[in-house]
Amino acid sequence: MKSFFIYLFTVFVASTCHLDAQTNLTYNLNVGDRFKVYQVANQDIVQEMNGTKHEMTNALEGDFTFTVQSVNDSIYNIKFKFDRFKMLSTSNLAGELFNINTNDSIADNDIQGKIFSQLVTCDLYMEMYKNGKIKSIKGSQKLIDKMISASGDFDSFTKELMKESMKKEFSNESLAMSFEQMTYIYPSEAVSNGDSWKNRFKGDLSADNLWTLENIANNEVTINGESSIIFATKDDDIEMNLKGDMTSKVVTSFDTGFVKTMTTYSTAKGNSIMHNMNDLDVPTTITSNITYKIEKDVQ
Repeated sequence: MKSFFIYLFTVFVASTCHLDAQTNLTYNLNVGDRFKVYQVANQDIVQEMNGTKHEMTNALEGDFTFTVQSVNDSIYNIKFKFDRFKMLSTSNLAGELFNINTNDSIADNDIQGKIFSQLVTCDLYMEMYKNGKIKSIKGSQKLIDKMISASGDFDSFTKELMKESMKKEFSNESLAMSFEQMTYIYPSEAVSNGDSWKNRFKGDLSADNLWTLENIANNEVTINGESSIIFATKDDDIEMNLKGDMTSKVVTSFDTGFVKTMTTYSTAKGNSIMHNMNDLDVPTTITSNITYKIEKDVQ
């Protein structure tokens, strides 16, 4: 009889330890929580045409603020605002293509500067599920309208073309898919160290992701990601169809669930179809490094 009770006790302790090892990874935010996000992205694009390499480099920096407005059982309502946007784009064949910094003063003839300066003037609003998937974003139409108005005295046809181009980057749907790549990392069920789960990102860059919980220690959660990616874009001038892989390293706060640091590295290869050059197929490789650093803003 004694050995039977020892057996039951041993099973109970083992079961309890197993349950303790299971962790529900989720966001745990409160009204008024503010997070400052610092993003640095570097992208290299190589195209090979008629024995000539066209090498382009995009260097982007962005700062933005998330503020939790309200919380219910399943949704966080979050206000976010761009605080700074900087982008330098260069080409080995054409030199400097873009040079934008919203912290700099804007010259009267700097149309790009005037357009992108409006990024830091509008509040946008996000509905996010507690696993980080974004339900919706609102407010981008006002932002796009301000960007168009700031561009100058163009005819209505030109402004409509500009608006359609901006929608690809700054529409509610495009912004949701972009930010989701930073927020949507958690599983729907409890996990233990070494467990893996899958989800998917959509957009110009779509990804099938396999996440693995590496460790929970010192109030930090470390997660690794391995992804198969497809980069697909199309407009009147160029169409890109690229495939590749992405690796991610994520450290989040166990208390809030919000990312503290995140780094991703990706390489995608395929072809660009140059519609303005008789649909010429151009071998193309895009390599990207993106880093996020996020701090909870103590007021």
